[in-house]
Amino acid sequence: MHADMLQKRVQYYRDLFNATQRDADFALRASKAYQQIVDALESSRDAAINASIAADIAYKKAHPSAEQDSLVDQASIILADSTRLLSRGKQKASHVGELKLSLEKHKEEMKNVRDILTETAKADNVISHQLQKLDNREALLTIQDVLQKAKKISDSMDEVQMKADMVRSNVKNELRPRLKQLSSDFQVNAVINHITASQENIQQAEVLLSRLSEDAVERKRKFQQWNDTMAARLQELRNKITQARHAANGIHLSISSRANMSEGCVRSFRPSSLEPSTTTSLVLDYALESGAKQNDSLILYLPSSTTEDFIAVEIVAQHIRFVWDVGGGAGEVEHPLKLEPGKSAEERNWYNIQIDRRSNIAKLSVRPHVLPEGSALESGTPVTNSSTSGFGRLDVGPGDVLWVGGLHLASAPGPPFLKTRNTGLAGCLHRVVLDGHAIGLWNFASQSAAGCAACIQSGEQTRDELTFRFSGEGYAVLHRPSSGPYNKYAFSVSLKFRTLDENSLLFLAVNPNVTDRYVSLTLRDGRVLFRVGYGGETQLEMASQERHNTGNWTVVEASRLFDRRKKLEKGVLKVEGEARDGAPTSPPGQEALPDLSNALYFVGGVPPGSFGAGMNKLDLPGSFLGCLAEIQVVQDGYSPLRGQFYGVEAGCADSALDKASFDGRGHLQLPSHSLDRRNASFGFVFRTLQPNALLMLTAFGDGERGQSFYSVSLVDGRLNVQVDAGRGEVLMSPQKQFNDGKFHSLSVTKLGRRLELRVDDELEDSAALPKGATVVHAPGPSGGLYFGGVPSNFTNIGMITSSVPLVGTVKDVIFNDQLLQLDHPISFEHVGIGRLDTISVLESYPPGSPSPSILLPPKRGEGRNGLPEGCHKGPSYSLEPGAAKFGDSPHSHVQIRQRKSVLQAGDFTVELDFRTLYPNGLLLLLPGGKGKKLHYILLQLRNKRLQLLIVKGVPKLDIEDTEELNDGLWHHVVLSREGNRIIMIVDSNKPKRRKRYPKKLNIGNTMYVGGVPESEVLLPELLLQKLESFKGCLRGLAINQQSQNLSGHKVGQCFPLVEQGSYFPGDAYAVYEEKFHVGSQLELQLEFRTSENTGVLLSISEPPGYPALSLEINDGKVVMTGDMGNQRPFHVEQGFPSRFTVCDNRWHRVKAFFENDVLNLRVDNFPTVYGHSGNGIFTEASTNSPLYIGGLPEGAPSGTLGTRDNFKGCIRNVVIGKNPKDWTDMASLNNILLSSCPVSS
Repeated sequence: MHADMLQKRVQYYRDLFNATQRDADFALRASKAYQQIVDALESSRDAAINASIAADIAYKKAHPSAEQDSLVDQASIILADSTRLLSRGKQKASHVGELKLSLEKHKEEMKNVRDILTETAKADNVISHQLQKLDNREALLTIQDVLQKAKKISDSMDEVQMKADMVRSNVKNELRPRLKQLSSDFQVNAVINHITASQENIQQAEVLLSRLSEDAVERKRKFQQWNDTMAARLQELRNKITQARHAANGIHLSISSRANMSEGCVRSFRPSSLEPSTTTSLVLDYALESGAKQNDSLILYLPSSTTEDFIAVEIVAQHIRFVWDVGGGAGEVEHPLKLEPGKSAEERNWYNIQIDRRSNIAKLSVRPHVLPEGSALESGTPVTNSSTSGFGRLDVGPGDVLWVGGLHLASAPGPPFLKTRNTGLAGCLHRVVLDGHAIGLWNFASQSAAGCAACIQSGEQTRDELTFRFSGEGYAVLHRPSSGPYNKYAFSVSLKFRTLDENSLLFLAVNPNVTDRYVSLTLRDGRVLFRVGYGGETQLEMASQERHNTGNWTVVEASRLFDRRKKLEKGVLKVEGEARDGAPTSPPGQEALPDLSNALYFVGGVPPGSFGAGMNKLDLPGSFLGCLAEIQVVQDGYSPLRGQFYGVEAGCADSALDKASFDGRGHLQLPSHSLDRRNASFGFVFRTLQPNALLMLTAFGDGERGQSFYSVSLVDGRLNVQVDAGRGEVLMSPQKQFNDGKFHSLSVTKLGRRLELRVDDELEDSAALPKGATVVHAPGPSGGLYFGGVPSNFTNIGMITSSVPLVGTVKDVIFNDQLLQLDHPISFEHVGIGRLDTISVLESYPPGSPSPSILLPPKRGEGRNGLPEGCHKGPSYSLEPGAAKFGDSPHSHVQIRQRKSVLQAGDFTVELDFRTLYPNGLLLLLPGGKGKKLHYILLQLRNKRLQLLIVKGVPKLDIEDTEELNDGLWHHVVLSREGNRIIMIVDSNKPKRRKRYPKKLNIGNTMYVGGVPESEVLLPELLLQKLESFKGCLRGLAINQQSQNLSGHKVGQCFPLVEQGSYFPGDAYAVYEEKFHVGSQLELQLEFRTSENTGVLLSISEPPGYPALSLEINDGKVVMTGDMGNQRPFHVEQGFPSRFTVCDNRWHRVKAFFENDVLNLRVDNFPTVYGHSGNGIFTEASTNSPLYIGGLPEGAPSGTLGTRDNFKGCIRNVVIGKNPKDWTDMASLNNILLSSCPVSS
């Protein structure tokens, strides 16, 4: 009994393991199948690798590495060798003729020798016969004589024999082998024939070349003429644009946030005046809004796009706070004055905010506009604070963005040191002046969606309108009053000026239509110059003896008078106590006198482009920098602010000039400063292109050895800083070069005996003074501090490593944390005090400009010189879990089958998330069942809005959301049926309700997501034609809280964050049209973003490779190439400051135009470049082939491309022939991810 029970239990356990055994067998077979799949994949992979290796071998055979020659190169080399051998053969043939002549000559010599021997033998016989007849004495004498003759003959014979042997040897050893070699290597006759044919070909080529050369010269002449005309027109257009900007600069606008708007006023600006600097000057006029609930806001924020540097002004708890970071960590200063709002919008309390940063030290002043006389707040009660010492350079440039009121949502969040995160101005902002340059609040680059409102502007502070300050870039244009008589026989002008300018314009009276008759006052080499033009070569010119660019007020009176009785013209010039009179070079007649009745009066300068070219050209200096007052013309007083003006402001309070330019001939001497025992420092900002130059020297005038000095020079582009405290010199000389035309900040810090040299806030070198050397003495207030050079009589032996005067700029000079003003010099010569040099170096801020409607946050990755050091390698983009990408291929969709009762009977809930940039697309579709074509539920995007259609026969239920949802962000939608109601909820907003849900709605058990199949869908034909597949990403689909799998037909994966643009992963391409005709004219433009410096942008070519047209990125250049069909390609290319400019992963815009045989190409804001084919009659590319974008398929001809590498990155806004075309409207797409340009989080 017990045994039976055990037997049953064993059987029971065996049955239990049977299922496990079967399952294990299944798993084993699955594992084997999986292993077979793996093996097949490995085999495929090996085959692909072998194929790739074979392709590489074939490619390397044709195009070996840089150390080897390609087959084309080898063919060229063989051709050159053949030509060389041909030339050698010609030389050999010529040499054969010479050798034959030489052989005949030697044969003749041998014949002469034989004749001599014969005659000698005959003579010998005669002598012997005669000897027998003579006696012994006579015989002896005769024999001796004969022996001497015989000896001479013998010597002659030996010489001839040697020559004969030499000839034999040459014939045997040289001539015969050469003839044999020549016979074996070449057929002489063939060589000669070949030479003759080559000569004829050369003559034909020379004729053709001459004809082409003449054609090229003519074309060059025509192109130069066209180019000169176009250049003149472009310059005229630039001048008009500049004048328009100058006119707009006079607009004064106050801005604030709009009332009752959830989003405040935020604007961005791109000031062209930005440059790296160790100083910052900022002036604001600001008033709080009365009755505002929130007064905290970010007023101004200027970040660097290359470093973490920034400056910011914010108002927190009604106190102004200035925050900055210039490389050593954040610093902050908060003013104690509490800002009070006014009683109303019309009666605001305005405050003037002034910020002055010097290196790491900042000073903040705040004072009300309206103050009682003698108020203690008049000074603004400045407060100061500092950041980490040794760091003082704010790295900003022309491409950086200045924000007012906050930051756009698309931008990176502000630094954590700010106390407010509120967006939008909380008050009214009237004026912003940054480093002496007014920021026009109307001239913004972008603004928040809510925009900004105008507010009643600041009550202008009282200013002195008797004096006027000119910025050095400005001018005033005044008109003579039309009333009153005009006397052409006399003219006078008087004014007062104060300046340090050596050459500039004070006053000019001229009729723009008759520019050779004028009256002018200018400064030339610091002297006042009075000139009158009478037409032709006749003019009056008078100059003061003394220089008056001393920074002191100078009174000038100048006049001309024609004595009608004496018929004489006379001029008078009075400058301070100096008076001079003079007459024109040749006496002018009455008809030559300047008629200035319709003249314009130009004060301090002329508008851009005026009197600069052609018949209207006048020899005028630059604009005036300084102050003018008491301007009178023919006894009438004038104000520069009463006409058209730019760069002019009322008043002439002392304004520190902190920069100076040098032209390689001068110097600037200032009071000097000792470097004290414990802590001392000095520094300045400079730029130059010179490899060798003297930047700065502090020394005693006698230059004796053993005295203290310190100097900064450039030697081979490297800085040399010498310091001597009287006990021996130390030298700091980093290896980097700084003569690149960029601004560099230099700082030397002395801590006891230790010296540290920093350049651009980086420690470059250090040294220690000898023991006992504690103080570096300097002359002090009497001078001794030189910039840019030294006077010719100054002895500087051993104190500088370069005596070459500087060509460049020095600015922001700081000694012991105090800014040194340059407008009170001890002496100077050929220095533009207050001005920058004219060095033109392309800055890299930024290498490419984004679309004007989109401002991206700052990017990083540039080198210390501001240029990128390599392609920007962004992060490997991750994928969004659970999200599915639709629309990259036609009819992409997901099909989900449910039990019919799930959606047919009773309540249900369907929800999903979607993201797209397209305005239309199907999200969900539930067709009818049992042949019910007119029964369906459709959820779609239509005209950017979400629409729900529920159709039962003719009547339909339509629910539409009011928000536009194609913004590239994720949106959540819920469809819920509750009884006889259907509800649609979008992003958790208030649901859109409809009470009547159709009764007996016959819905099938199939749901289509994102699109529909190409056939077999039970829907009305008209509806199917109108439906658009969804182009974007879907995720989180759930039916009655049950998650659904979004795997389907031609469905891909999604990036977590995207922006507008389609992504090309490196093997993608689009066919714009299958049969595209280029013709004689084509305009195209597109935008791209990439991290690769080579790739195909666009290409079209006929099968032979021509005609063809292409646009590509090739080794960091954007290149456009064309071939009209004559196999003579021509191209135009846009280079950049760095070969890594276009691969910085930023958006770049390309505009290209082809017309006849001319190519125009422009990238971003770089100047347009041109290319000309010179092909004569070939002015049309007759193509009828596919136009590819982003790459080429296998087998497609390369045409004029220099690379076949497919583009990798994003492309958007493709416009060809002025016709924008969406990717979905193109002929075909291959592996392109539409509207999925990934952005790193």
